[in-house]
Amino acid sequence: MTTAIEPEPSELFTVESPAPASAPKPRGELPVHLLLFVIGGIISIPIVVAILTSFTPLSDILRDSNSIWAFPATTQNYVTAWTATPFGRFMINSFVQTGIITFAQVLFSILAGYAFAMFEFRGRNLMFAFVLGSLMIPFELTFIPNFVLISDLGWANTYQGLTVPFLASAFGVFMLRQFFLSIPRDLHDAARIDGASDWYYLWRVMVPLSKGGISALTIFSFLGAWNQYLWPLVITNDESMRTAQIGIRFFLVNQERATDWGAIMAGATIVMLPTLLVFLVAQRQLVKGIAMSGLKG
Repeated sequence: MTTAIEPEPSELFTVESPAPASAPKPRGELPVHLLLFVIGGIISIPIVVAILTSFTPLSDILRDSNSIWAFPATTQNYVTAWTATPFGRFMINSFVQTGIITFAQVLFSILAGYAFAMFEFRGRNLMFAFVLGSLMIPFELTFIPNFVLISDLGWANTYQGLTVPFLASAFGVFMLRQFFLSIPRDLHDAARIDGASDWYYLWRVMVPLSKGGISALTIFSFLGAWNQYLWPLVITNDESMRTAQIGIRFFLVNQERATDWGAIMAGATIVMLPTLLVFLVAQRQLVKGIAMSGLKG
């Protein structure tokens, strides 16, 4: 006698799961890309005009004020820009100023951001609120007190005067704190169990894991320091301590003949090159750092 095998209850209610639907393709990307292309083109117009004018002979510029390109092109404007003033010295001053400010802002932001993210101490939230509040104070409001302090210290026309007011960045502290908070706390607990100090954990674990944020902060600090104009203009009156941005301004004023716009645009192009190179080389890290900065607040 054959005994019928009854199906298991789970088999009676087995339902085949439908195949996962393919992700819908994004629509409307072409208009967005076209709009971004147009905006990028508009923003790039001054840069293109400066570069083309820098290769245009002065005679063509004076003959036609609307002329930004002439054939054959000339490199004499770059020679004039470099030799009419100590432009090499100006560039060195800009690199020294920018290097000191960038290094100090990144270092202090790492240390302060780690302290605010990992340590528990009395008044931490209040101190961090003051850091955030300082972001709302415009630089023009602290300009005169900074100038009086630097002048009284005798740091006018020195690298200390150019850099000291900008060695710390409230934005950098806030940004790196956000990155450090996004890293699991369990890593810190495991490191302490293994006997790692906070100093070791910061530089061997937190900093490598926050490479994107630190890279983005480095780029922001570099661009902000390199493009400074008002502070170097006020705190320096010695030609040997002027930065490249101020050097272009005095190059314009000190011309005895007609304004040499070709040489001025050549100098402006030279000053633009470091920022363009930094952005082109590090744009991936910049975008990644901005995208990750709000993971955890």
